[in-house]
Amino acid sequence: MTRSNVYFGLSLVLLVAAGLCGYRGHAYECVGLTAAGVVALVLFRRATVKPMRAIRSGMDLLLSQDFASRLRPVGQKDADEVVRVFNAIMGTMKSERLKNEEQNAFLSKIVEASPMGVAVCTFDGEIESSNPAFKDLGGEALEGVLSTLGDGEQRIIRPGGEQVLKCVRMHFMDRGFRRRFYLVERLTDEIVRAETELFHKIVRTMGHEVNNTLGGVVSVLETLQAVHEGDEIVAEALDSSRSSCLALTSFVKAYSDVVKLPDAEPEAIDVAEFLRRCLPFLQKMCPPNIRLRVDAKDGSRIEGDPMLLERVIVNAVKNAVESIGSRDGEIALGCSGKRIEITDNGPGISAENAERVFTPFFSTKRADRGLGLMLIADILRKHGAAFNLSTDADGLTRLRIDFAK
Repeated sequence: MTRSNVYFGLSLVLLVAAGLCGYRGHAYECVGLTAAGVVALVLFRRATVKPMRAIRSGMDLLLSQDFASRLRPVGQKDADEVVRVFNAIMGTMKSERLKNEEQNAFLSKIVEASPMGVAVCTFDGEIESSNPAFKDLGGEALEGVLSTLGDGEQRIIRPGGEQVLKCVRMHFMDRGFRRRFYLVERLTDEIVRAETELFHKIVRTMGHEVNNTLGGVVSVLETLQAVHEGDEIVAEALDSSRSSCLALTSFVKAYSDVVKLPDAEPEAIDVAEFLRRCLPFLQKMCPPNIRLRVDAKDGSRIEGDPMLLERVIVNAVKNAVESIGSRDGEIALGCSGKRIEITDNGPGISAENAERVFTPFFSTKRADRGLGLMLIADILRKHGAAFNLSTDADGLTRLRIDFAK
């Protein structure tokens, strides 16, 4: 039994006894018992109020979430027992809070440093926070694709340029509700390496078989031409066959040239001067219906291989010329800082094709076979440059090339 219960019970007994004495006319006994009952009530109040004050102080600390503060003993047994229990609870809560804060800080640092993009959604499905990798990999541009994913679904996308991304949508339970989050992983290097190795293997095999076979065929055709020199019809047929064989050999050689692309030998390049030097040759590539201009400010400098980068510019302009076709068009070459930009007002590229334009053997123009853009991608990767080809909201198609240095 606690002290407060003893005092309360004693005060009741004394006050009842005082009442009985007063009823029987024992005045002195009644006064004495009443005084003793009052003293017992005072002791009861003291035994009750101090623990209640300790509880009230503890509640204030809990409401303010001040887990570092402690209550002091007051010298009253019941109150000190409340203080001891409360301080033990506060110590446990402080330890748990520190543990959770350390875990959250550790996990936050891991997420921030992760090369994989992470984005966490609100309960309504809107992205509320993301790590730096997610912003670097696309950020807001990815949200449209991510919103179409179902729970647990993953998808490989090519959002233009050389990037290949794996996007996954998952969820975790938070206070009884599902919260979605997205993981975005960059697969560019692995995919490009696999595609390049496959492409090189196909080209080497194709080049070996075609060249060996056609070399013998062309030799036989030339011999037959000499034999049937007097027969105009036969000679014409043989000459046509020989030309077809040589065209096929040239076609295969074009792919072989991509495979044999030399490594870049970088040097300091003044971009404006470099573009102006390329201009006369590029203008000869453009028919009368296409205007070519250079908008380059002096001062932009990059590190690159001039011969290889010239092939990039030539193939990019050739691609733009073929895209514009017979309509009136304009092609602009520009530079700003470490960026080179080639713009044309052709019919543009669909979002679906923009994801695949730099992949081997892909082309929207059958005659080109995708060599131009594939060559551009190979050369720019050798320079460590980021690049992107897309049609913007203003209707212009832009090839953007960003050099690291």
